[in-house]
Amino acid sequence: MTEAEISMLGWGVGLLFAYGALHLAGLEFIRWVRPDRQSQTPMGLLLTFWGLALLHLVEIALAAGLLAHLLADPRNGMLSEGFGSSAADYLYFAGVSFATLGYTQLEAHGAIRLLVMLLSLSGFMLITWSASFIYTVWGETFRQE
Repeated sequence: MTEAEISMLGWGVGLLFAYGALHLAGLEFIRWVRPDRQSQTPMGLLLTFWGLALLHLVEIALAAGLLAHLLADPRNGMLSEGFGSSAADYLYFAGVSFATLGYTQLEAHGAIRLLVMLLSLSGFMLITWSASFIYTVWGETFRQE
């Protein structure tokens, strides 16, 4: 492995660890702001849904910023031809990689592909975690006591 590939793996593992801490903090915050279980209404479920959506958007923005920073150095690789360098381009690539296990119209070339792989893994894990969380909230909201 090259030095750049080891570096991208390090950044990817660091992103995965940071996502774990950020997501846990986000879930705890959502649990704290939604109505308590005794007064659960569908509004609590909606607040949970919106909170999770916002949390995922923050996670995607974090990845977009990291990609922009790392792709500024050509030694780290590049994305397919036709990829722009605007914030919207980085948000698009990070969001699609995060939400679809990397099925974008763009390809990562060079060492950066290892970071993109870990971004896709992270997205899968976080979306699954969020789905389990909202399923739990759904059960608490509509459980017959």
